[in-house]
Amino acid sequence: MGGGQAEAIGLYIGINLLLTLVLAILVVRQRAKHSVSLGDGGNADVERAIRAHGNNVEYVAIALPGLIALGLLGASLTLLHAAGLLVTVGRVAHAIGISNGISIFRQLGTLATWIGAAVLGVGCLWAVLA
Repeated sequence: MGGGQAEAIGLYIGINLLLTLVLAILVVRQRAKHSVSLGDGGNADVERAIRAHGNNVEYVAIALPGLIALGLLGASLTLLHAAGLLVTVGRVAHAIGISNGISIFRQLGTLATWIGAAVLGVGCLWAVLA
């Protein structure tokens, strides 16, 4: 891996780790605000915060290893940035959408994440099988 691939991967890992931490803090904030110590306590605000964090973790956990693998397989910097941006922007948009009840952000975030994950998956298979 050379030519900036490691830096690109580090960029998206760093941003997504911080996003996950921010979303975790928002869960704690909502739980404190609504006096909920476990679960969502039947509160919609707490439930949205929990789902925004949980959904982010679910997708980032599969996307970031894909990004690392693609970089190790020698993918171009352009491909790494395209996939990394799609997943990262998708996760931010989805988190905004689910946290604030804005369906279009949630839908576009999901779509961007899925396209980014597909690029990562196909890219890895292409690099291995071509």
